[in-house]
Amino acid sequence: MDTRTKIDTRIKIIDAAHAARVAREGATVVSGYFDPMVASHAEELAQLKKDGKPLLVLIANPREPILPALARAQLVAGLAAVDYVCDSPGELAPDVTLEARHAAGLANLIRHVHSRQRAAS
Repeated sequence: MDTRTKIDTRIKIIDAAHAARVAREGATVVSGYFDPMVASHAEELAQLKKDGKPLLVLIANPREPILPALARAQLVAGLAAVDYVCDSPGELAPDVTLEARHAAGLANLIRHVHSRQRAAS
């Protein structure tokens, strides 16, 4: 298998100290659950990438995650718009928070799945 065209997301996933440096240098900092990762998350992040500034995504932890933080970080790091991902951001403050929107999206997804299961039975 030719791996030259594969994206190596490991270089995009950084620790909290590196994330703090990136934020200080002017990156746009966004936090969200990305649990599960869906197409609208990619669209949101692409829209937040502006003025050529690096985009740093902080992986927040919902109360009951579906996927582990590292798995979510790897998925987010695979997006072209994202420059850096931190799955343990510590006290780093985001410019934009997406957690409420992501929680609402997950609730809608769960309702949809339940309605489809009832319709199928």
